[in-house]
Amino acid sequence: MKNINYQNNANIIFESRKLNIESDVTVNISLYNYEKYIEECLESVKAQTIENLNLIVVDDCSKDNSVKITKKWLEHNKDRFAECLLLQNKQNSGLAHTRNTALAHTKTNYVFILDADNLLYPRCLTRLLSALKNCDASFSYCYLEEFGSETGIRNKKPWDPEKLAQVNPIDAMVLHRKNILEKVGGYSIMPVMGWEDYDLWFKIARIKAWGIQVPEILARYRVHKRSMLNKITNPNVEKLWSYLKNTYPEFFR
Repeated sequence: MKNINYQNNANIIFESRKLNIESDVTVNISLYNYEKYIEECLESVKAQTIENLNLIVVDDCSKDNSVKITKKWLEHNKDRFAECLLLQNKQNSGLAHTRNTALAHTKTNYVFILDADNLLYPRCLTRLLSALKNCDASFSYCYLEEFGSETGIRNKKPWDPEKLAQVNPIDAMVLHRKNILEKVGGYSIMPVMGWEDYDLWFKIARIKAWGIQVPEILARYRVHKRSMLNKITNPNVEKLWSYLKNTYPEFFR
């Protein structure tokens, strides 16, 4: 994607594959300095009711023990997955690059995007996959339960491209059709990290694709002061709005 060879921009730290077992879904986890949260995140993926499942974790050169903890967990739990893969970027490259690296290694038709500090309830992937298999939506998403320093519910509004210019309606935690992500070129490298998912909704809306809401609480969104949103994104909101308006002017008329 975008003339970058994501396949070769990361080192393989751990890999496991079962023969003659195919999965519909891959969970792609982006990881950076979340040694405190990654194991709980992985356990929530392991607990999914969907039987055959692939897992890809891409670390963006964490400075803590995130990679060590993840590798040890995968070694002990590899039999749960048809395929599992731990990669590490050759240099710190940011969220979009990390997600695109995972996408470049994804072999299934469906891919779920997950950050290492968030969690899934056991029926999450089963319900979201069922929704996509029963319509022609490009992605499916659920209500998210906020926990941590704040509580509440996210993703309550249905997909509406007419309102994209007002607010980001959906978190990145959704199940995508892989071919649609590839069609729009994956995640964009933006001037500031944090709105990669918001940018993606504009790209998807631009090709007249759409998302379907599953009105159930199927995942948990951690709110905490150390998040990228609070540390990097929020202080640069004006720069991000300018980027979106210049890149997708037809939505801001």
